[in-house]
Amino acid sequence: MGIPSSHNPVSGVILASHPMHIAFGVDINYYRGMGVAMTSVLRNNPGMTFVFHVFAFSITDDSRRRLAELESQYNTTINIHMLHTSVLAEFSQFPCFSQHPLGTFVRLLIPNLLQGIASKVLYMDADILCMGKLDGLSSIEIDDYIAAVVHDQMETTAKTQIARLNLSHHEYFNAGVMYINVDNWIANDSQNKALTILSTQELVFADQDALNIVLNGHTIYIEEKWNFRYHLVDFLSKGEKHLKVTEPVVFMHFTGPVKPWHDWCLHEARAIFIEYQVQSSWADMPLDQPKTVRELKLFSKFLIKQHRVVDGVLWHIRYLYARFIRNFKTLTG
Repeated sequence: MGIPSSHNPVSGVILASHPMHIAFGVDINYYRGMGVAMTSVLRNNPGMTFVFHVFAFSITDDSRRRLAELESQYNTTINIHMLHTSVLAEFSQFPCFSQHPLGTFVRLLIPNLLQGIASKVLYMDADILCMGKLDGLSSIEIDDYIAAVVHDQMETTAKTQIARLNLSHHEYFNAGVMYINVDNWIANDSQNKALTILSTQELVFADQDALNIVLNGHTIYIEEKWNFRYHLVDFLSKGEKHLKVTEPVVFMHFTGPVKPWHDWCLHEARAIFIEYQVQSSWADMPLDQPKTVRELKLFSKFLIKQHRVVDGVLWHIRYLYARFIRNFKTLTG
């Protein structure tokens, strides 16, 4: 189903004529976020043709059904690429790979897996909403680069990591959005270099640090609007609930532990997310309730910061009870 296409007999993947290829690497908890991200791209770019690629180690029948419905609803193409854990087997014994879910490392594999399918691919994290047009991205010249990327926070993350990683080109990017030249990525052996670094060095930001080491000097930096990071927990912890953006944004990237599909995200971003969700095949899915001890604690804090003291205290009691149960289970084995 979807846009006019031709069949690639080697890969078995459906190809469209001159589309923009967009790829996601997700684990089981991010299919809703990804589906709504796709919807936001499609809603804001009705005149463009897209092929979406989903790379994952697992998928539920429900998520597969919803992706098929989204594909039909918007007459687009969504290719699901299921990976086997053996693809990272030779690295699994190293600490970095046991400390993070395998889904963390999927984006390192995507360009190699798309060789012969796409010459350029836009990689996106699943916690992003598209707020504008993507036609300007296609005009960014990356023939002489491996990827077009956006600086991470210059006064905090980037400054610290440039020194820590001893990057000769004093630049550090956020890997949540990367517009990648597939052939140049492969010619640089970027995948194997990054995986090797992850297996031999202790890194603060895992695959993002590894990518910055491998691609240092081989990237072109583009405007922040292509990966505008919005750390919701920072705003909510100060009692702020309105979106503070002064310049046009194309990709709003919700970094950190609070996501706009959390019902306990007491921020305007939640309403914006819902606007896109109701236009997706996830329209009937309720927002996530706080489940972990950390989420319960954050929710109670946000409520109190917004002067909802009684609610905040009640949720803080729930947090204390959940923490007691967790610690009791730990002590009793």
